[in-house]
Amino acid sequence: MNRPTRIARRAARGNALIEFILTLPIVIFITGLAIYMSLALLTKQETLIEARHQLWHAAQHGSWSPMKLEGWAPAAGVGTGEDFGHRPRGSGEELDRLRPDIEPETIARTSDPKARDYWDRIWGNLPGRHDTHASRSFETQGSLWNFINRTAEAVHWRDSSPWHWYHLDAWRVARSGPCKVIFDSFAENLGGDVADHFRPTRDEIIKRWWHGGDVLEDVAEGKG
Repeated sequence: MNRPTRIARRAARGNALIEFILTLPIVIFITGLAIYMSLALLTKQETLIEARHQLWHAAQHGSWSPMKLEGWAPAAGVGTGEDFGHRPRGSGEELDRLRPDIEPETIARTSDPKARDYWDRIWGNLPGRHDTHASRSFETQGSLWNFINRTAEAVHWRDSSPWHWYHLDAWRVARSGPCKVIFDSFAENLGGDVADHFRPTRDEIIKRWWHGGDVLEDVAEGKG
């Protein structure tokens, strides 16, 4: 009886085609997902390359963001932004590591509020970190994967970027803080019309003491 049963089983049709049809949607989905992920990874890599290029180009050829001077409170912190080579002041891992090495030997030894305010203002204006944000989108064929985001974003930064002495004008920082009263006296009493023979001396004093090119421009325009 076993022999006819085996023959009957051999003659019966298999279910391979049905099983293949049932698994076909899964195969299609996985294949499409693999293509989608490859496009996403490629776009991510291109976005990171673009962000790195923007950052290094800005670091070598761009200028630092303006210093936080008049009207700026040290406790206000550093703002954020997403632009071409964003360069915030007073931020970055290198500055965070440097601060504990400097503070114990400097500002920690004084209780003068003006000295501490001057320190906070200088530190808040130190050029520290370059960062940039970039994003790209890619297209996929069909609408099966529309539920997945098609935008790749990248952030790139570096600390301790090259900067020169004029990127941190200590006199301008001082005039916005502990020396503001003295600076205001100079600006109010010497900023207007003066005698012709005294004008070169006045201009030289403001220029040398306060780096006041911006003030002189305001005076020339009648704003001072």
